[in-house]
Amino acid sequence: MMGTIRTLAALLLSMMTSGALAQDVRTRAEAEGKLMFYATFNAADSKALTDAFKQLYPKIDATFYRATDAALMERILTEGRAGQNLWDVAVMTSFYGHNMKKRGMFAPYDSPERKYFRPGYKDEQGAWTSVYTNYAAFGYNTRAVAKASVPKSYNDLLKPEWKGNIGMDSKAYEWFGTMLKAMGEEKGLVYMRELAKQTQLRAGRTLLAQLVAAGEFKGGLSAYSQTFEVLKPSGAPVDWVYLNPVFANIHPTGISAKAPHPNAARLFMDFVLSKRGQEMVRAMNRIPDRIDTPPEQARLMEGIKPVFAPTEVLEDFQRYGKMFEEIFSGR
Repeated sequence: MMGTIRTLAALLLSMMTSGALAQDVRTRAEAEGKLMFYATFNAADSKALTDAFKQLYPKIDATFYRATDAALMERILTEGRAGQNLWDVAVMTSFYGHNMKKRGMFAPYDSPERKYFRPGYKDEQGAWTSVYTNYAAFGYNTRAVAKASVPKSYNDLLKPEWKGNIGMDSKAYEWFGTMLKAMGEEKGLVYMRELAKQTQLRAGRTLLAQLVAAGEFKGGLSAYSQTFEVLKPSGAPVDWVYLNPVFANIHPTGISAKAPHPNAARLFMDFVLSKRGQEMVRAMNRIPDRIDTPPEQARLMEGIKPVFAPTEVLEDFQRYGKMFEEIFSGR
């Protein structure tokens, strides 16, 4: 009986302490009064997130700066060289998130919301947590491809019927390196050389999906399921399938190691990782990473074996990029 009482007392004390700490962070954040979010989300989605945060914390003026991941990284590095530390929280793709951590630019923060994220979708040291993931799929034109011809594996893409009929993103370096490691590099290189005979390169995954919808290609490889999915409501003749293993392009999100508003940054991280924040991400036609916030369409996560860009690929990115160019562009 006494043991039970002690346990309940300890639990109550822990809850009171956690509540007091949370209130302390909020008080300090409101005193800071500002938050700067560097985002690879589009402008409308970035604004939606910061506006929702301001509704929760009206004393904090949350603003954002939006750019591509490469441009965002360059801006952060330029600001750092100038001794300016303007950003509080940033979201990147996996390659840039890896480099941010490597350079010590993310401050570890073990948000209480991180327990709802699976291994692979969060950094073990707490430097970042992924807020959503793009999964590489094979999209196809439903008017040009019969149901019986829809590929079920990567090997099916080597069939004669696909020769010259597969479009692929011209800079699918992370996909390429990750698939090589998943297949085993020697075997993977043999496969990629055969695949190159079937493909034509185009710049950008969105363009690739549009070209498949227009019938320029029967299929498109290395674009994401959502890229094809968003075309369907307008009547575009496209669909997609996952070919395992599925490349998962995560979006690491973390707090600046030199954040000008560190407490507001913690609140913002908690918000984006919370169920409410992740539901907002889902409403943006993205696949949230929180385990209790599944995508609106179950098939977006069903039956997949996700593979993440290995450290070796991210560390030796130029090598894999060069290999891709040599194989698929003949350079």
